Amino acid sequence: MSDERKKIIVVDDNQESLTALKNVMKDIYEVYPCISAAKMFELLEHVKPNLIMLDVAMPEMNGYEAAKKLKDNAQYNEIPIIFLTAKVDAQSEIEGLKLGAIDYIHKPFYSHLLLQHIKTHLSFFEQEMEIKHLLELKTKEVKLREAAELEAEKASQAKGDFLSHMSHEIRSPLNAVIGMINIAAEETDINSVKHYLEKAANAAKLVLSVINDILDISKIESNKLELSHGEFDFGRMIKNIIDITGIRAQEKHQEIIVNIDSNIPSFIISDELRLEQVITNLMTNAIKFTPENGKVTLKAEKLEEKDGEITIKGEVEDNGIGISHEQQEKLFRAYNQADITIAKKFGGTGLGLTIVKEIVELMNGKIWIESELGKGAKFIFTVKVKKGTKNADKSAQSSPSVGLKDLDLDLRGYTILTAEDMDFNREVIAKYLERTGVTNEFAEDGKKCVDMFKANPDKYSLIFMDINMPEFNGDEATKIIRDYEEELSKNGNPRKPIPIIAMTADVFKEDVDKCLSAGMDDHLSKPLVPKMVLEKLKKYIKV
Repeated sequence: MSDERKKIIVVDDNQESLTALKNVMKDIYEVYPCISAAKMFELLEHVKPNLIMLDVAMPEMNGYEAAKKLKDNAQYNEIPIIFLTAKVDAQSEIEGLKLGAIDYIHKPFYSHLLLQHIKTHLSFFEQEMEIKHLLELKTKEVKLREAAELEAEKASQAKGDFLSHMSHEIRSPLNAVIGMINIAAEETDINSVKHYLEKAANAAKLVLSVINDILDISKIESNKLELSHGEFDFGRMIKNIIDITGIRAQEKHQEIIVNIDSNIPSFIISDELRLEQVITNLMTNAIKFTPENGKVTLKAEKLEEKDGEITIKGEVEDNGIGISHEQQEKLFRAYNQADITIAKKFGGTGLGLTIVKEIVELMNGKIWIESELGKGAKFIFTVKVKKGTKNADKSAQSSPSVGLKDLDLDLRGYTILTAEDMDFNREVIAKYLERTGVTNEFAEDGKKCVDMFKANPDKYSLIFMDINMPEFNGDEATKIIRDYEEELSKNGNPRKPIPIIAMTADVFKEDVDKCLSAGMDDHLSKPLVPKMVLEKLKKYIKV
């Protein structure tokens, strides 16, 4: 039992009896004497006792009536009651116990016996309360576990449905890729071949888009989605988004209205790719769910600027199918679409808005929706960015984006070494670089790459290094090459370290960081894009 002094209220209309009871208990307990039941109820508003001792025969309200009133009140009904009375008949005792008393002690009482009764009952009551508390905790724990199991079951079902849907989303365009390539292989007319290959390329982009969504949601679930800040032209980014999304809008004869606040600086500092991903996703959804001849509006305004940080508010509004309040509640959850029929009718992974929400929150902003079913939808978001240091350049804003022709390189007389274990990837790289005139030597694994470099280190101007290869992987091969270069320098043959560019399908930030920490200079993500390959060559081979 707790060492804290217990509080006992004693109710008796006989003052001598009250005094005697207080004197017996005062050295052990906090005793509160009351001359009537009415006084007891007044006291209960200020004191919460551990025990009430009630005389039975009292004027105005007797002990039985007081006990009934106590038990009928949820605030007091758990306080244990002991009747203390001169009545000795069995019927009175039975009546008292029926009313919820835990004991019935007869007057005159023996002090030692009375104290033992009180101690025993308080101990039992405290143990009972502890057991009750433990049962409540256990019950709560069971309910929480059951709720968690139910939620896990729902999540498992949602993931199962998601995987089934992803299988369809990947297999359908993949089937188109293979089919279009097979058709192109049978064609003899060059224009028809180009036509089918363009369709195959578009279908391949759809596959890549689905895979990127899956990779992004994987990063989110493992808390690995991070931003990469840099300075960029905000207006040009918006133009690129409209150029990309506008193609589908034109096909559906939709009007796109763009309203950009002139107070937004021309150059801002943020993660351009991720911000573009947010707006592109919202625009793509708006165009997808808006019928032909509909209208989609993109707005961006500057809300405030403080200490070089700017809050930008963006809105994408459409007059499409709208979203019910019930559907809105699960709109930003992973593995869920607002309505399963939407996936069947319009396609998509159902991950886009989850990714958008995560990116917006990483940018210290928030996103919400205003919509009613059948009345279109407005997605609103805020992000915080830094003010850029560059000034607007109208000629730069109007200039077209860099294409392959702008990256024409004459690398005749230069030799590069490409470590790649898959033959069709070697063929792709060779074709990409064919126009540059560069001599491209291949190593089928990391060990051969190291041996070829050691045999003639001055021969090569750059190394493209795949990561996952037999013998030595890309990280191991790079470390050996860097150690060899250091050894050459120590032996009186100093040379500038050869640029090594990682080529990998591992796109997580920690994978890129691992490449750089191994001694590589840069990184290319697979599938390789010709423009990006040529840009790396231009950056590291000074013609």
